[in-house]
Amino acid sequence: MADYKLFSADSHVSEPGDLWVERIDKEFQFRAPRIEQRERNGKLEDFMIYEGKPPHPVSVGLAAAASVKGGDRNEFRSGYGGARPGGWDPAERLKDQDLDGVEGEVLHTTLAFRLFWLTDPALQRACFRVYNDWLAEFCSYSPNRLIGVSLISLYDVDAAVKELRRNKEQGHKGGMVWLSPPANMPPYTSNFYDKFWAEAADLHMPLVMHEITGGAESHLSQAYWDPNLILQNVLTPHEPQRTLAQMILSGVFERFPDLKIFFAETRLGWIPFWMEEADYWYERHHHWAQRLLNYKPLKEKPSDYIKRHIWFSCQHVERVAIELRHHMGVEHIMFATDFPHIECDWPNTRPFAERLFSEVPVDETWKIAAGNMLDYFKLSDTPMGRKALAGAPAGVV
Repeated sequence: MADYKLFSADSHVSEPGDLWVERIDKEFQFRAPRIEQRERNGKLEDFMIYEGKPPHPVSVGLAAAASVKGGDRNEFRSGYGGARPGGWDPAERLKDQDLDGVEGEVLHTTLAFRLFWLTDPALQRACFRVYNDWLAEFCSYSPNRLIGVSLISLYDVDAAVKELRRNKEQGHKGGMVWLSPPANMPPYTSNFYDKFWAEAADLHMPLVMHEITGGAESHLSQAYWDPNLILQNVLTPHEPQRTLAQMILSGVFERFPDLKIFFAETRLGWIPFWMEEADYWYERHHHWAQRLLNYKPLKEKPSDYIKRHIWFSCQHVERVAIELRHHMGVEHIMFATDFPHIECDWPNTRPFAERLFSEVPVDETWKIAAGNMLDYFKLSDTPMGRKALAGAPAGVV
């Protein structure tokens, strides 16, 4: 790899355990998500307590600290007491970036992923407002290196539109929505969400759909002692595959040609196969669907919408995805570290990236490691972006 630094399109904050208790509207205070210590297997652990689900052990989301001690991160289970403060302290976060050779990060939630599962719309909106305000404060410490993505509740589309506008004014560079709607809400084939898609496109506010936020396979990860956890990891691609099919085949991207969505931490080795299958089966079946079901055919192949509207993160090993990168489009892959979660390689991200990109041409490596993220989140004309572009390999930009 060249000497330019890496960027992460999918990193995480670690919200303070008392965030919602301290800040949520008074009417929801007794229902606020919180961190409590509870005994498990003879040891005290930190658990997230939130409405409607079993307590959730938080240590996996803080596990980067294990590598600092030179230990096995699988043994790290102490929670906030042993976590790196860069999860909630922006000054410390910049130190974590420097140690890892990362120039800037797009920051997503940790605890609030599971708040997408809340069934009370008003409570969810209140929790998301608290998080969005806190994240704006966190990122304001160094807005050229700390890039915030807000959380948007889609139970009420009009409220979602207002919150997205507010978040853009706060300085957030994107908004996260359900990976798939819960069972009691319209699916993504419905025009119920059209007003929100239109607003996101008009605001040029890119959207994020992250694993664990949905209403289907996401719920297999309710608790880290549940044997279904491993099942959820293996089934991770199923939910984004369904969402992609619903949105593309129902014409969402034809109605909103400027809409962009980043599927974060949903893996990407499956995407070339999905594109091939979607094109094949669409061509085989859309004719009878048009005759019998009054289906409105697409103007292009399903795979064309992937290449124009959808981005993906590349993290962990993902060797197959890198080998197949041209099938999905190099310009639509963004490198991610997942810091400080258990999957991250901090503080050894750069050696990992060098192995991952060892057979990738330097111009393509730069796009995946930096350029695509700057373009997707519209950061090229920021000090961070201009610095990165100035250090790009000759002929890339």
